[in-house]
Amino acid sequence: MNAKRVAALWVLTMTALGWAQSADELIAKNLAARGGAEKLRAIQSMVITGTIQFGESSSPITVKIHRPNQIREDFQLEGGDFVRAFDGTAGWQMQKNGEQVKTEAMSGGEKDNIQEEAENAIEGPLLDYAKKGSKAEFLGKDTLDGTPVFKLKITTHMGTAITKFLDASTYLEIHEELERSVNGKLTTIVEQVGDFREVGGVKFAQRFVSGPRENPSTTKLQFDKMELNVAMDAGVFVMPKP
Repeated sequence: MNAKRVAALWVLTMTALGWAQSADELIAKNLAARGGAEKLRAIQSMVITGTIQFGESSSPITVKIHRPNQIREDFQLEGGDFVRAFDGTAGWQMQKNGEQVKTEAMSGGEKDNIQEEAENAIEGPLLDYAKKGSKAEFLGKDTLDGTPVFKLKITTHMGTAITKFLDASTYLEIHEELERSVNGKLTTIVEQVGDFREVGGVKFAQRFVSGPRENPSTTKLQFDKMELNVAMDAGVFVMPKP
């Protein structure tokens, strides 16, 4: 058998196995599985409520999101009320314990973390990734806990990497690995993703279990309710004045 025939058979075999995929093809299938790109683009704001668990401690959480890049998260931490937010330009956080209130601007990696959350909070990093200044790369097919998956790497315009593992049968995400700044150090966070539910004709994951590789179940987030295109005061994203 000559070399050209071997090469042709290799291409056909890889196509049959589902390897001959491009990043854009997989992204299109993922978006279609979620309900379609146009439905995602039509969402201008969201209010999400649920429960977040840090180790043995749990708290209600409310997340408010508004396009193009505003987010506010309200929850409880260390016995006090806590806020993390990005107003479209700057990140800030606030902690309230009784009458004591501490508000401060975020900087460095912490600011970058909340900015990326804000930019991707509604549709994730795949939709219109090129317009966002990101790059996509198909890393091939693999298995995760016995499930065949396609791996996609997104390098955001901020330079951080997000690797998504898409179920090869549903094209929905079941796992991701994200570069995040933790205590000033770039760390890979691994996250299990699941419990997809349809809201307004779009499928959203409702359960996230995440943490660094050495302790991947540090944080557990379960959403209970999602509201789309909710009117909200832009002032909720702005850092309060002292």
